[in-house]
Amino acid sequence: MNFFNYDGGVIRAINKFIDCIILSLMFFICCIPVFTIGTAATSMYHTAYKVLRHDRGYVFRDYVQAFRDNFRQTVPVWLLVLGIGAVLGCDWHVLGIYVKEGNALSILGAVFIVATFFLLAWTCYLFPYMARFENTRRQSMKNAFLMAIAHLPMTILMLVLASAVVILIAIMPLFLVISPAVYAWVQSLILERVFNKYITKED
Repeated sequence: MNFFNYDGGVIRAINKFIDCIILSLMFFICCIPVFTIGTAATSMYHTAYKVLRHDRGYVFRDYVQAFRDNFRQTVPVWLLVLGIGAVLGCDWHVLGIYVKEGNALSILGAVFIVATFFLLAWTCYLFPYMARFENTRRQSMKNAFLMAIAHLPMTILMLVLASAVVILIAIMPLFLVISPAVYAWVQSLILERVFNKYITKED
């Protein structure tokens, strides 16, 4: 009996591993147009929470359905995030020039560091929030930002987690095959503690 229980556990682990690969590949494919990255991230969180964590549904079907449902809502939001990120990227480039020249304006680096932190923190909450709550774009963006500030320890934990994933990929590039799904899975363990403070049982 123990053997069969162990065998069942092994099979379950293999199935989860395969699901992570499928989910990660679907995420990468849906990111190819670039403007759909926000929708891809929203759909991945939805699928990781529902299928990987709670064994409800199927990876491919649920991801495709979530992608369709969230496309129109998330694309404009992602384009806004992308635009802000592009502006900050240009700011960092200009700052690098000032630093090399020893210009006093290099002190603006502190401002850019804070701005970058808040952008990353906001993004950590934004698309998972849109996956779990039905709201207007403006309200979703506002609530996600407020959550990121109100639950700062959790926010820092997620940023550390994201950094750890990037470092792990740099060390083991093969991890890239499953890293998006694994990250979303672990992220859901953190974020659902926050979301449960605001979500109803029916959700």
